[in-house]
Amino acid sequence: MTQALIILHAGPDLENPRADTAVRLAGAMLADNKDVRLFLAGQGVQLLRPSPMANDSTRALLGELLELGLEVQCCGSSLKAQAMETLPPGVHKSSMKGLSTWISAADEIVCF
Repeated sequence: MTQALIILHAGPDLENPRADTAVRLAGAMLADNKDVRLFLAGQGVQLLRPSPMANDSTRALLGELLELGLEVQCCGSSLKAQAMETLPPGVHKSSMKGLSTWISAADEIVCF
């Protein structure tokens, strides 16, 4: 099975939909029978923060994809910088070393 890695370091901003594109791409890759991993770094970890908006389809889709087997890790330094301590179920704290391991194992890598 093809191993795909998506690296997201852009926050979930309506004016710049990189986070939304990354999550939708992860869903498309899962539907294409790829083994998909998502690594969140920098502002990308804000995707895990509860949204003040009532209808947040990107975060909702991420939750659905986690249930379908999407592996998600996030940079511990980025979590600290964003003052985030609690992670949703299925999301794991990692490091640049963890990202390096995922990069080495990946057949396809996409960065947003």
